[in-house]
Amino acid sequence: MILGEVVAKVWPDKILPTLQGRRLVLVRPRTEGPDLVAIDPLNVGVGTVVLVATDEAAAAATGEPTADAAVVALVADSTTER
Repeated sequence: MILGEVVAKVWPDKILPTLQGRRLVLVRPRTEGPDLVAIDPLNVGVGTVVLVATDEAAAAATGEPTADAAVVALVADSTTER
């Protein structure tokens, strides 16, 4: 799992039919690593600190086998520094 901050909403021009209607967000990890696009079933806002599940956990959380990142929790307080 990855702790990160939502930095933007993502609006794809084209998307797989199985992902149609899913909200996507750009998450910047609190630790080293590249930004990632995650499915957002919680409808979080920009600036929100979230926990992102990856790989099989993301697929299980969303019910979508092609998902490799998904927001699974909002974090109210985080002391991890970047």
